[in-house]
Amino acid sequence: MKKNVLNMLALTMLMLTMAGAHAQKRYIDEMFSSVNKQTVEYDSNFALNLLYGKVGLPQQYTATPFFMAHLMCDIYSPAGDNEAKRPLIILAHTGSYLPPYLNGQPTGSKDDSSIVEVATKFAKRGYVVAAVNYRIGWNAQAQEQKDLQEGLIKATYRAMQDMRNAIRFFRRNAATYSIDTAKIAVGGQGTGGYITLAMATVSKRGDLESNLKFLRDNASPMVNADTLGDWTGIGGVNAFPYTFNLSADASVSSDFKIAFNYGGAMGDSAWMKPTSKPMVSSHCTRDPFAPYNTGNVNLPGNTPITVIPNASGGGDVIPKANAMGLNTSINKYRYNDFSSVRALKVPGAQNNLFGLETAYPAEGSPWEWWDTAVAGNTLTWSYRGLPIPLSPGAGRTASSNSLLTNPYMSATRGRIYCDSIVRFISPRLATQFGLEGTSVLNEFNLLSPANNASISIKDDSTKLIVIKWEKASANAGNTYSFMFDMPTGNFSNPLVSIPVGDKDSMVMTEKILFDNLANFNIGLNVPTTLKWSVIANNNYFGRLAKASSNITITKVAKNTSVNELNYNNKMTIFPNPASSSITVSMDRNVANISEINIFDITGKLMMNVNGVNASERNIELSNLNKGIYIVNVLLSNGAKASSRVIVD
Repeated sequence: MKKNVLNMLALTMLMLTMAGAHAQKRYIDEMFSSVNKQTVEYDSNFALNLLYGKVGLPQQYTATPFFMAHLMCDIYSPAGDNEAKRPLIILAHTGSYLPPYLNGQPTGSKDDSSIVEVATKFAKRGYVVAAVNYRIGWNAQAQEQKDLQEGLIKATYRAMQDMRNAIRFFRRNAATYSIDTAKIAVGGQGTGGYITLAMATVSKRGDLESNLKFLRDNASPMVNADTLGDWTGIGGVNAFPYTFNLSADASVSSDFKIAFNYGGAMGDSAWMKPTSKPMVSSHCTRDPFAPYNTGNVNLPGNTPITVIPNASGGGDVIPKANAMGLNTSINKYRYNDFSSVRALKVPGAQNNLFGLETAYPAEGSPWEWWDTAVAGNTLTWSYRGLPIPLSPGAGRTASSNSLLTNPYMSATRGRIYCDSIVRFISPRLATQFGLEGTSVLNEFNLLSPANNASISIKDDSTKLIVIKWEKASANAGNTYSFMFDMPTGNFSNPLVSIPVGDKDSMVMTEKILFDNLANFNIGLNVPTTLKWSVIANNNYFGRLAKASSNITITKVAKNTSVNELNYNNKMTIFPNPASSSITVSMDRNVANISEINIFDITGKLMMNVNGVNASERNIELSNLNKGIYIVNVLLSNGAKASSRVIVD
């Protein structure tokens, strides 16, 4: 069968364009012009001391392998907001678990431009956002692959514990910061993405302690919950000299509802299980550092060393999460925001996955930007309040190396990517938290024709066919579209899609249905099974009926005269879509046009042009509203032809 050129995506965009401007919706659109920001200490815990054994520095900074790190966060909240309970986002930065510049890049803290931008954009939508600094530190200079791998997984583990303790801090202080403790999300950029995807999935000791990927050569686990505490920060050893973890308060929950990442990957997709959290991912499809699908994570250099074998990025994680049912709560909708519509155009597209196709073939963080002049003149890296000298030119080198995979870096470009990511994530957070408000679309059923019904249609019959469904909402502003698809289709690109406005039914004659199916290779007297459904749409969400229905359609020939010959492929309409006029043409070798009739999708005659007696005719459309119309042509030999035209 030939696919209808008016696919679902085009139809949705047409409907949204026709709907025009809409009222702003909290948690999805920016509602506030400015935000408040305050910095607080949310926790303290033992951290690996990067200054241990260094000479030329005060002894109190160098004497022990661990020190007590005071963990800070910046809290962003909408200025002038009077809500008593607001959803919370805990946001983790990138940086490879090392301070900026020491990590070979000019970014890596809660003060990064991209973190500030994303936090601000979420806060302007009504969220409270805590951009956190977590414990950093690992030996990235180790020579053995297993040592590097162990150092990195332990750094991720500590950061997971810190994020959990940040949740506990805000649960204890929910009234102070006006937080709804039932609505908490975790999100991460780059390295932060590794953390949040691990938080969403690591939930038992065996995820790490029995995983072959994270065992030493002697089969002992690299991460042992008895010494380091568990993945939520409970337990561990804190007796000198083995100071690994200050156990968190087990009476305060560290639970959350949903995780998202932009950049980064999951250390092992085997962590995913039915109890894992819903996940949303934005990821560059050609990220050189974190695999978009599944692959090794290597330390750069002349001889790259694998530090995470077979990590999985959004391109593999989200399809698996969708298939496992982890995202059922957010998959109830098709999302109509610009970012979601764009994401569906990416090869291998899946709901909740935004594969970013950037202009540069090896780019992983187009949302980042920094001041190259400041970076080039930076002579120290900051750690524990101390300015530590960098090697000569290290600041300039860090900036230059980062530009290798972000060559078009600018504040304007970075903000555009941040905006696109927040637009993609926000409606999914609102859905997970049940904050759709008047835009909510509930489950609804198809009513008639019944599933597995059979219908015979004739091209000259005025017999009415009634199609009915339940409404998805009693609220105004929703529109519905009736659709046909192949039995194996999912209505993402239906054969036929007819918008019907804010209605729960449509009535058409057999002739109109016959004409709507005229462009497809459905032979006369050949029963053909199609699937039909209805989608409800508003400015934010789309929702398919709870279940589709099969229907067997037979196009019945009334006789074998010339009237039954298919002349549809001999007729052309130009332009299509059209705005002010169309030209209807018939192949000169067939017959002249005698009469032209234009019907709307319900079968109402809108225009009649008699006495044409020519192979083509121009028709003015000034009296027609925007929409889809059926053009029926009667030929001088008694035959008929039919096609559709879109008036925009």
